[in-house]
Amino acid sequence: MKLVIVESPTKAKTISRFLGSDFEVESSFGHVRDLPSYKLGVDVEKNFEPQYVIPRKAQPHVKKLRELAKSASDIILATDEDREGEAIAWHLVQALGLSDLESQDSNLKNIERIVFHEITQKAIKESLKHPRDINENLVDAQQTRRILDRLVGYKLSPFLWKKIMRGLSAGRVQSVAVRLIVEREREIRAFIPENYWTIEALLQKSDCRNQSDDCAEFRGELYEINGETIERPGIKDEKIAENAAENLKISAFEALNITQKAQERSPRPPFTTSTLQQEAWSRLKFSAKKTMLIAQQLYEGIDIKNEGRAGLITYMRTDSLNISEDSLSDAGSFIRKTFGETYALASPRRFKTKTKGAQEAHEAIRPTNAQIAPQDLKNDLTNDQFRLYDLIWKRFIATQMPNAVFSQTVIDVSAKPGGGQNQYKLRASGSILKFDGFLKIAPYHFEDITMPNLKDGEKLIAGKIDALKHATQPPPRYTEASLIKALEKFGIGRPSTYAPTMSVIQERGYVIKNEIKQLVPSEIGEKVNDMLVENFPKIVDIEFTARMEEDLDKIAEGGKNSKAVLGEFYFPFEKNLAEKYDTVEKENMIKETDEICPECGKSLIIRHGRFGKFIACSGFPSCKFTKNLQSENLKIKCLKCKEGDVLERRTKRRRIFYGCSRYPNCDFATWQKPTGELCPQCNSALVQMKDYVKCSNKECAHKK
Repeated sequence: MKLVIVESPTKAKTISRFLGSDFEVESSFGHVRDLPSYKLGVDVEKNFEPQYVIPRKAQPHVKKLRELAKSASDIILATDEDREGEAIAWHLVQALGLSDLESQDSNLKNIERIVFHEITQKAIKESLKHPRDINENLVDAQQTRRILDRLVGYKLSPFLWKKIMRGLSAGRVQSVAVRLIVEREREIRAFIPENYWTIEALLQKSDCRNQSDDCAEFRGELYEINGETIERPGIKDEKIAENAAENLKISAFEALNITQKAQERSPRPPFTTSTLQQEAWSRLKFSAKKTMLIAQQLYEGIDIKNEGRAGLITYMRTDSLNISEDSLSDAGSFIRKTFGETYALASPRRFKTKTKGAQEAHEAIRPTNAQIAPQDLKNDLTNDQFRLYDLIWKRFIATQMPNAVFSQTVIDVSAKPGGGQNQYKLRASGSILKFDGFLKIAPYHFEDITMPNLKDGEKLIAGKIDALKHATQPPPRYTEASLIKALEKFGIGRPSTYAPTMSVIQERGYVIKNEIKQLVPSEIGEKVNDMLVENFPKIVDIEFTARMEEDLDKIAEGGKNSKAVLGEFYFPFEKNLAEKYDTVEKENMIKETDEICPECGKSLIIRHGRFGKFIACSGFPSCKFTKNLQSENLKIKCLKCKEGDVLERRTKRRRIFYGCSRYPNCDFATWQKPTGELCPQCNSALVQMKDYVKCSNKECAHKK
């Protein structure tokens, strides 16, 4: 019997369908060994030797696998192809004592490692033909990351407990992520908006007698005054803007320069882990955690009618843009069959990976079979699975279709006020889709803007002329998608770490999502960040953390020694930590109130908890009385009962919502922040969205 071991029971079930009766496929149910949870588990005096244990939840699985291994002729380790998967394979060898079995009088002849990008019959059988040894460099890289994270978390967290409050934690990547969010929030607070003006004019041929295309109005924007280009974002002086608008109203207009050219738009590359998480958030509003959970389901296999079980996408933790030759051919065949030669490329389009440290041997995320269109699976997938597969499939197919072609027209218009010395120039542009190309499969929102046929020097007339007032906007708060993009840009974290990082900074109460799912630092998150920035700058330094990631990549490539990397980081860190215990004063996290404890008569105080402030008895731990702190009052009367105040509240999962202070007597509640105004159409509360105000009544379409 040949024993194949994978991490997941779903993956085991899928693979077992592709192999014969002489194979038995079993799951390790994830990691079988880890550092202990009750102590550091790293002997820094013995060259950072890790002290692995088998967690209690893994022990039954290890026991079963040991028994099966005793009767196996071959053991095939088929865990995932990344560092984490390689480490699991290595730990399986240690935990199951496979090296000892080889040397003992047992049936075991071979221990083999196989990898594959997709869970399909072809891929599995091909990988069995090309087994390899466990890659020790990849294992070292994973182990070094694990030890680094343990050293930071286990050593730094108690410091935060002592200097701020218990229950806090720090981590290499999570602390940098929180720093980015805190600094962005402070940019927003410090931002002072500035007014600026843009001037637009509706223009038309002067000799128009009908409303043909050549006589259609088009919009021009002022971009030059007396030979000087207006700097972005616009005119800063209101008087200059008003004067220009008035002068334009008495100006003679003529077309100055007319250029027409073809403009091509190329399809975007296939998905990597990072771009999939960003696009799934943008299009589907999936969190990074949800995206990876559903992608895992699509990768491991879905029951499809009459076809057994098959993986629908390739491995979803990747930073590579590579595409296999077979899949390129598969996509081209589908496109020719479905859309015809016009929409097929003469030769496949390939992409070059630009991400730092990307593992080129891996593939991008793509469908395992381009012939299986999303609609073919409509009845076999959940709605969320369908939507994510649809996103991945269309993105991949689009990569092998021609560019979209637009015809772009740009018209410069001169304006000279009668009798005046000023000269103005406006610019108008429009484009028309001439060939949809890849947009046939992956459409995005665009609008054809038709421009009239004009000649240089042709006279124009202006209709409405507006001086439009604007205000500069602060930088936007991060969402999960934009934070992942920033982390990737700075070279912080890798495909396997993005989703866990997003989850942990929220679960630990350092960051919360506001009503429009932007990431906002909590008060405790800011305090922890400030403590780390001031006293442990390297831990939250973007460049230092990025260099550490590069060192891990070099270990994986065999170019750097893991023990040297650990030593270079740990010994200066340990010395600094010891000094900070003596020199850093404890944060005062307690405020007194005017209230008395109803149970023991001592003063009540405001304490900080992991998820915000609360009121507790100063006699703790003898008296354990607590109560919620009054929620923030928006100073808006409830728009339903007209008596209570609207308060900002939180659910048990810390999501913000807004409700009436008279609850449960009044049940007014909304996820969006009320403005204090009523809808003019239905008299319901108006609520604030990201860029506009709308009615809270779902049946009312009013917004502004």
